[in-house]
Amino acid sequence: MHVKQIGRGLANGLKVTASHLLKRPITRPYPDQRAATPPRFRGAHRLIAEDCVVCHACDRVCPVDCITIKGYRGEDRKFVLEQFDIDYNLCMFCNLCVEACPPTCLLMGPEFEISSATRRELVWTLKDLSYTKKSEKEGSL
Repeated sequence: MHVKQIGRGLANGLKVTASHLLKRPITRPYPDQRAATPPRFRGAHRLIAEDCVVCHACDRVCPVDCITIKGYRGEDRKFVLEQFDIDYNLCMFCNLCVEACPPTCLLMGPEFEISSATRRELVWTLKDLSYTKKSEKEGSL
């Protein structure tokens, strides 16, 4: 009795496997073809540093305090951004910092591959977050 059930189960499994054998694969070959991100996707942040007025609005509104900002007033009385760090060990991609930014210099980009081997590498600095208006016009984030 059990041998017949095992035989039927094995035959049904082979039948299903054979039916899918000649079909095209559904998954994408990931490293070669990246998945498209939706237009309002909340990925890694991008910062237009020359527009930042060091108002600390994004820093104050962050619920997990993952943003560190330091700046000073330059000789021409304009603020100069000295440090802008985002700690992705803490960030929960809530988008509150982007909404609070008055000059809209902080954006959410399409980048979702932010994994690393160490926690220290997950703290992105001004250099990692920098993004220019020229690259925005070209359509790349």
